[in-house]
Amino acid sequence: MKKPMDDNANAAVEIHDSTLECITSDGDALVAVLGAYVHRSSGRPGIDAGTGWSQTVHLRFLRGRASGDEGMVPMGLLDGHLDVSGERFNNMFPMPFNRIGPTRIELQGWNGIRIVIEGEGVMAAFVGEARYIEKFLASESRTP
Repeated sequence: MKKPMDDNANAAVEIHDSTLECITSDGDALVAVLGAYVHRSSGRPGIDAGTGWSQTVHLRFLRGRASGDEGMVPMGLLDGHLDVSGERFNNMFPMPFNRIGPTRIELQGWNGIRIVIEGEGVMAAFVGEARYIEKFLASESRTP
């Protein structure tokens, strides 16, 4: 098994190519578990050359609530965005990611399936070991 580049590499989760595995309750928080596609690069993940990895990511939404097609989970993700305190992350968000403030993630799957999770902040953490998938070449056509 390859080891992620190094502990100082920049990392970002790409929503497209990830899977929403489940949504669980933990007190007044909701935890969205992603089988995430993770870009790692010494530069800008998803733009500069680096590597692609598969790793579990827990997104913990403080005072979270979900709506939409929750019965369709697990679901492969085609697109999505994360909004926190007026800042939008389209299809990709940096890791680690911990923010307080109005939070909303919209995840889109096949056939118009959509799930929205809202809360008062989000904490994202890697769980378990990363599994190497591929080398990622630089691409200015992608935007995180």
